[in-house]
Amino acid sequence: MADTLPKTDSLQAKGILERAEDSLLDSAASAGLRFFGRMSASISHELKNTLSIMNESAGLIEDLALLAERGKTLDASRVKSLGATIQRQIQRTDQIIRNMNRFSHTVDEPFKEVELVDFLEFILTVSRRLTAAKGVAVAVHSRDRPIAVVTRPFFLHCLLWRLLEFGMQWVGKAKELTVTPAKKQPGIVIRLLGVETLTPEAGRDFPAPPERTLLALLEAQFKIDVEEKALVLVLPQRVSDGRQEEYASNTPSKGATPCP
Repeated sequence: MADTLPKTDSLQAKGILERAEDSLLDSAASAGLRFFGRMSASISHELKNTLSIMNESAGLIEDLALLAERGKTLDASRVKSLGATIQRQIQRTDQIIRNMNRFSHTVDEPFKEVELVDFLEFILTVSRRLTAAKGVAVAVHSRDRPIAVVTRPFFLHCLLWRLLEFGMQWVGKAKELTVTPAKKQPGIVIRLLGVETLTPEAGRDFPAPPERTLLALLEAQFKIDVEEKALVLVLPQRVSDGRQEEYASNTPSKGATPCP
């Protein structure tokens, strides 16, 4: 009997932890769905732009062909230029679809080992249309590479976008933000620099409940550094979860890999 009690207590504790995690996941799902919709809409707008340019170029080629049929000299250089434009847009469209595919697959695995610098660069690529609309240029600078973390990729992407969106409200006159990830035991520190107009009052509205849920789910910490003019996010190198043991046992250790 004495041997079974610790096991029972352990199972009960595990059940409590799993229910708490499920509650966090349910709370994060709503914010995650809105985030997924916003990113998908932005990506689809990019695709529409490339199709529009290709359609316009194809129409001009058709006009040149009609003029040639009526006896006018065909402008070969103009046709080549329009063909090159279409080719560039095809390549751009292919890359956009690749990015959209990679973004969509971040929801496939609850936990995944990612190379953080690559992941941050990917986030900026996917959100570039949205940051450009605000007139803000964002770049990743890191002295440490690789930086491997086991995390929840989709929810981390969601949190980092919210951090970036908040940072754009406080960007300086240069309209430039810099994301600087660095290893700092026992975890990882991500700083968003360039928030030159940041004030202590900024913390009244951020993090809001959705961000607090994401922070709890990712076991992350957030602070506003007014002196450094930075937003600071601290991540664990590995998100802890009982069910993650199954992930670890079924995943060969081959170093950090980016999200698919």
